[in-house]
Amino acid sequence: MYNIAIIVTQHGELGKCNSEELYKIIETINPDVIFEELPSDLFNIIYNAKSFNSQPDLITEIKCVKKYLQNHKIEHIPVDIETRLISDSEQNWMYDTFEKYDDYNIIDNEHSLLTADYGFSFLNSDKCLYLSEQKNIVITNILGIDIDKNELLRVYQLFIKHNDTRENAMLQNIYNYSKKNQYTQAVFLLGSGHRKSMIQKIAAYEKLSTLKLNWTFYGEAKETISQ
Repeated sequence: MYNIAIIVTQHGELGKCNSEELYKIIETINPDVIFEELPSDLFNIIYNAKSFNSQPDLITEIKCVKKYLQNHKIEHIPVDIETRLISDSEQNWMYDTFEKYDDYNIIDNEHSLLTADYGFSFLNSDKCLYLSEQKNIVITNILGIDIDKNELLRVYQLFIKHNDTRENAMLQNIYNYSKKNQYTQAVFLLGSGHRKSMIQKIAAYEKLSTLKLNWTFYGEAKETISQ
């Protein structure tokens, strides 16, 4: 009871990272519950009966879950929250600044190519985690040398706090749901940028929580990913 498989995803479809491939993975797990990286307000808008089929979905996970709901009777639960710690304009400016640097773009391009070629096998692999760690090293270097480094550091720290707040809320919402509801198997769809910190947070939660959840990460790569 209370088994949760985390599937690391990418919100935009790219090559083998698409809703059909994600659908196949979820079918093999056969969950009773899907936890979604969505805040409640947005979740209610997306899955409102009037808008369920009103327009094409661009988000990989939403496109997949809508199809899955048409063929399977399950619970699906929003676990994310809205935060106002960082504005969209600040976040866009931060990424635009990072993309001025070749070292950042080299890693970002490799990530995109491997995502397109290997899809969820890559996103859930150690190789993906390694590239994320390398990107963080590059970002740390950029924060020390950019002409606007003081403002960039301020915005980046807001971004880190923003994600930390969301991740803690997502975990707390999953534990709260699990205390009130019984299930055998759940799936948690999580963006790839959250994987490393979630591994650390789950370990901490499991030490403190009286309710023990059996967390696993989808990650047995079906294809060899070039090192």
